[in-house]
Amino acid sequence: MCAVADESDYFQLRRDSRGDVYVTSDDEVVVVAIDANSEVLLAVEPSPAFGDEVVVLPGGTLGADEDQRERANLELREEVGYQAGRLDFLGELRPWSKYLAVRTFVYLGRDLKPSLLPGDEDYAIGILRVPLRTFATLIASGRLRDARVIAALYLARAFLDAEGRHTEGPSAESNR
Repeated sequence: MCAVADESDYFQLRRDSRGDVYVTSDDEVVVVAIDANSEVLLAVEPSPAFGDEVVVLPGGTLGADEDQRERANLELREEVGYQAGRLDFLGELRPWSKYLAVRTFVYLGRDLKPSLLPGDEDYAIGILRVPLRTFATLIASGRLRDARVIAALYLARAFLDAEGRHTEGPSAESNR
């Protein structure tokens, strides 16, 4: 049996039967949205935890028994103004599996069509487009630090590579 030690709108602190404390939150869905130019649409939002802007994937929390694909497309429409004609499930991530009970369901969104819905945030969400083959430059520069986003982008690249879509771009030798 687990007891709630404290809670907020987004998180609960729980204590397990041994007395260990851990955090729970609603499960979530994120979308690696790739346009016709093989660019990923990333959201730029404020981070209350770090006091600056962060680069994240469009996504949101799942309600009880809510369809993941429907939520994925809804969040995509609200946050970056597109709807995916095709959604492929890439996997489940557990961002901090020892002390955070939350699952992140990752989807690849393709065949994007403009379809903006008003969002529920009280701030404007920026959009950053980056070629999938070069997203690692955002990591190297320190602009992209979210482990879930980084893992999801690698999952998307591996998925597309397995389909035979080359995402690495031209080699350095061919650019000389």
